[in-house]
Amino acid sequence: MKKEGSLKLILAILVIILLCIVSLGGIYAKDKNVMKNVLPNYILGMDLDTNTIIKLDVVKNEGNSSENTQEESNETEKNSESENSENAENNTEKNNSENGQAQNIYTVENFEQSKKIIEKRLKNAGINQYTLRLDEQSGTIIMEVPDDTNNDTLQNIFVVGKTEIKISENNEVIGDYNSISKITTAIDDSYVNYGIGSFVKLDIEFSKDAVKKFEEIKNNYIIPTDEEGKQTENNIVIAIDGSAICSMTETEFLETAVKGSLPLKLGDYTNDKTTLNNTLKEADSIKNIIQSGNLPIRYSVNYTNDIHSNISEIGIISVFAVILIIMLVYLVLKYKLKGILAELDILGFGALLLLVLRYTNVEISIASIVSIATMLILQFIYSVKLLDNEKISSKIFTEETIKFTKMLIPAFIMSVVIAFANILEISGFGMIIFWGIILFEIFNNIITRAILTNVKNK
Repeated sequence: MKKEGSLKLILAILVIILLCIVSLGGIYAKDKNVMKNVLPNYILGMDLDTNTIIKLDVVKNEGNSSENTQEESNETEKNSESENSENAENNTEKNNSENGQAQNIYTVENFEQSKKIIEKRLKNAGINQYTLRLDEQSGTIIMEVPDDTNNDTLQNIFVVGKTEIKISENNEVIGDYNSISKITTAIDDSYVNYGIGSFVKLDIEFSKDAVKKFEEIKNNYIIPTDEEGKQTENNIVIAIDGSAICSMTETEFLETAVKGSLPLKLGDYTNDKTTLNNTLKEADSIKNIIQSGNLPIRYSVNYTNDIHSNISEIGIISVFAVILIIMLVYLVLKYKLKGILAELDILGFGALLLLVLRYTNVEISIASIVSIATMLILQFIYSVKLLDNEKISSKIFTEETIKFTKMLIPAFIMSVVIAFANILEISGFGMIIFWGIILFEIFNNIITRAILTNVKNK
């Protein structure tokens, strides 16, 4: 029995050492003649990472207020007939009331709507780390994103995004973003085996109301003829802020659109993966802009400055080192050999927790660091409770662990609530406590049991 206990003790210590090496150092493997860490990287929160601040200022047209006259309303109608993108943006900023007077669009409601649309575009683009602050007086939006956020992706977040389906010859608008119910993007490999290559497709599905309108237009459509009696087809374009993403004859468009969908091909056939991926990103950007709706207000974009976290990795490590040293001094002075093993046990628990955080994609923020420190202190208190017993038999260990587990049940329930509350600032705290308590039960019932029940104090 003594040999079996000694073997368990040695194995437990080896496991802890391995956990510390893997968790803090990583596992490296050769990848294209370069040694790379195969473990997932930690996801640093915005309060620990370096960030970029972007200022979005409202662009106002002079004289655009609730007191505008019919003359400005007429100017809006002229602008709506222009094909250039600048006038397309101006159209967004001039909404007419039933009495012909222009309405003031620079309202708190529109400021908040713009913020919601920008937030939706950020999420759809896969940018999950950000902060948005709105000044309701001026409409200015301050955005903060990590430094490594793709600049091209960001530029497409800020466009007005006014979507129009119109007849290019007379600028008659026959649909907008509300006419589109769904968009899907993908790389089509159907013709690869024929040696042609792949292409990016963008499939548009129209709403029922849009299909009904297209049917009416199709039934009444007569191909125009010029002075010589020659037929000249109209063209229909789908444009964003005046820039066409597709153009086809009216007959071709209507024949397909009345069936409820419109398959589009973006770019040329190619076997180059980089080209395909870039075109797919462009298609996803178009999808994001259309489905999020157009901004009611136009903004100018100013990249003001970078801000850098005042908390460095060295600072974080130093804080944890101090905590662990204080624990070690206390444990060694009071419990001698068992104190040293208890400190090693705490290190192993912390290493396991950090390893799990790599694989669960939990964001490491200041709140997360506090929760990690909380779990280490909890493990320390648990170890002290065990070591206060003159002899830690398996029975005593089980009894003490059950008592501690019962105390943790409310904290576990609270951690679940916080973790899934969808509040970015505190969800990481709750998630770490959640995983920490689960690991606490597993680790202590296997590793801690093997260490503290199989060693004599000296």
